[in-house]
Amino acid sequence: MNTRGDLPMTMPQAHPTTARRPLCDTGWGAKCSAAYAARCARYVSIDRLQLQAGGRAAVRLDFPYAGGRGPQRNEAAVAIAVRFELDIRRLDRSGRALRITGRPDAVARYAAALPLVLDHAEQLASWAARMYSQCARKPQHADHVEGLGARAPHAAAYFRAAAFRRIAEVLVGPQDIVVPEVDPKLPLWEQAETVGGVLGEYGWVEIRDAYDPDTARRLLDDADRVKSPASRWPVTNKHGEQLALFDHARPAPQPMSSLVVVIPCSGAKTSHPAAAGQLYTGSLHKHARRTADALTAQGGTVLVLSARHGLLPLDQVIEPYDQTWKDDGSITVDDLQAQAVDLGLTGADVVLLTPSQYTQRAIAVWPNAQTPLAHLGIGRQRGRLTALRESAHTRNAEAA
Repeated sequence: MNTRGDLPMTMPQAHPTTARRPLCDTGWGAKCSAAYAARCARYVSIDRLQLQAGGRAAVRLDFPYAGGRGPQRNEAAVAIAVRFELDIRRLDRSGRALRITGRPDAVARYAAALPLVLDHAEQLASWAARMYSQCARKPQHADHVEGLGARAPHAAAYFRAAAFRRIAEVLVGPQDIVVPEVDPKLPLWEQAETVGGVLGEYGWVEIRDAYDPDTARRLLDDADRVKSPASRWPVTNKHGEQLALFDHARPAPQPMSSLVVVIPCSGAKTSHPAAAGQLYTGSLHKHARRTADALTAQGGTVLVLSARHGLLPLDQVIEPYDQTWKDDGSITVDDLQAQAVDLGLTGADVVLLTPSQYTQRAIAVWPNAQTPLAHLGIGRQRGRLTALRESAHTRNAEAA
């Protein structure tokens, strides 16, 4: 059976960014942030850390059943704990509770990262489920779906579960893991793990850096301490030193004037030479530009990232051109780094309002840049840009 062309969505190419904490960029604005936090909290219940004698800490995790997904998330949590070099103890036979033990800073980072990583995996698994659903609705697959009868919902749930399991495996593996591609000659429902592998590769993040530093600090601050003699309790005396371990994770706030917002160029351009701020006419570029203007209303710099010219100030006049990142002669990462030095922006506080091909290159110049569009499809990119712009307008109005 040849289903070439029947795959419901084009499988993404692997192009993960290397941002330090891309998962923490989700949820712009108070309303979006609250919704994101509430969603993550549904996946796992995290008890207070227990700081033990001997400089170790432990935390209990409980996973709500959630239609059978609790045990799946439990297994993913175990694999993630291994990546953090922590010890794991299963507290029941149903796969609903775990006890994680290790260095206090590592346990705190893990507990702060786990809900974010689980949410990331769940979103990718939902993508796989939508692909399955769209494929099942194809007329040419009606006989298969009809043959499933009452088992059709179970088949869809199995597909999602298999995809989730494979996604989790890829996320905890190395970034250069090789996964097989989807075979267009086979029906999609026979390739759940393959689909999961491709989506996991597409959405790969460094999960050890995916924690929210503020949450990790709070977990340590709120931890219960076992009553022990001071000589046996180095954690109590060195608590401040442990918190210092998080200092590198979030740069100190930069003055607003140092803010740099990078937006993409576009294929659509004017037919005559113009300043970079007026040359590009593509819809995503204009959408990103409006958001960048709102972010820098109190001070800052907007740059256009061009495949031919690199980093362009808005007032730099250039001629129309036709160049993509795939074409020979495209700007290199070394060129971009040199441009950032020339512009005096190597230590700037940077926000990348760019899709993946742009972000891959810009993140090499600014490793700590915020990447609010990371791993989002074009529709969600536009939604995120709108939410970010509205949040900026609110802050600007309050500051006025």
